[in-house]
Amino acid sequence: METTEKQEEKASEILARAAKLLDDAPKVYKANFELMKEQDALQQDLLHKLEIENLTRNERAKLATELRDCRRLRRKYKDVVEELEPIAEYYGTAAGMQAVKQLSWLVGKLRKVENYHQNRHYVPRAGHIKGDVQDAE
Repeated sequence: METTEKQEEKASEILARAAKLLDDAPKVYKANFELMKEQDALQQDLLHKLEIENLTRNERAKLATELRDCRRLRRKYKDVVEELEPIAEYYGTAAGMQAVKQLSWLVGKLRKVENYHQNRHYVPRAGHIKGDVQDAE
């Protein structure tokens, strides 16, 4: 992480997103896996319709478009499944669940520090500092 005068994004926000990704991955993985299976079933239905029914040229063209759309949607779901599979597998381990707990703990600690930095102020110990507006009076 580069040191800058003002960070665009707080470390706590980055780590909180990482913890959420780990925590959400199994649910999102499962949902997309089920959606992919639905598209597999639809694809089989469309292929059987193409194989068995006597369709006109226009009906075959329409069916081909449906099949293309089905395959594209299936690919979208499958890509998510493939990307999240390693994360979902890791989350299912004791080490993965511990990592989420530790990240959440770390996010809490960072937020306390960030909150302190955001709300800090200084009260002069001697009462007056030379050059203060009050000294000018």
